[in-house]
Amino acid sequence: MNPELRSRLLHLNADRLLPSQAVWLACDLLVAGIGTPAVVELAGESPAGLLADDAELLADRVLAELGIPRLNREQVELVECRELALDVISGELAPEHWACCIWPLGRFWRGDDLDTFRAVAVHDPAEVSEDVLEYAREFVRIADERLRVWLP
Repeated sequence: MNPELRSRLLHLNADRLLPSQAVWLACDLLVAGIGTPAVVELAGESPAGLLADDAELLADRVLAELGIPRLNREQVELVECRELALDVISGELAPEHWACCIWPLGRFWRGDDLDTFRAVAVHDPAEVSEDVLEYAREFVRIADERLRVWLP
């Protein structure tokens, strides 16, 4: 399975996909040759008409048929923190705004370093921007290692 499908399955598992996105994921899984009964059923749903509760039930079945256990709350939070780190790396979260937004990452890794970066950033975000980028890159690498265990 390619990394992009893996990432989307991870988001499905973390309940971070809209019902329509889940349908398109199922279609792409079929194209990739992964055609379990639940994948086929989800791919046959209307992206515009699938209700969230029905999508969640189908997602549970898709994951079960693929042998992927549901993520627990801590694992879901790790996925969410990984997305925050990716936003920092991509520049979507600008240096002058990241200090107030990425504090949850410190729960998982090097919280003291992150606190130091945040304290400096209050006065001069540019001073620590390279350090923060490196922190975010390393966080994503470590999160990917941990999350790889939960995906095929």
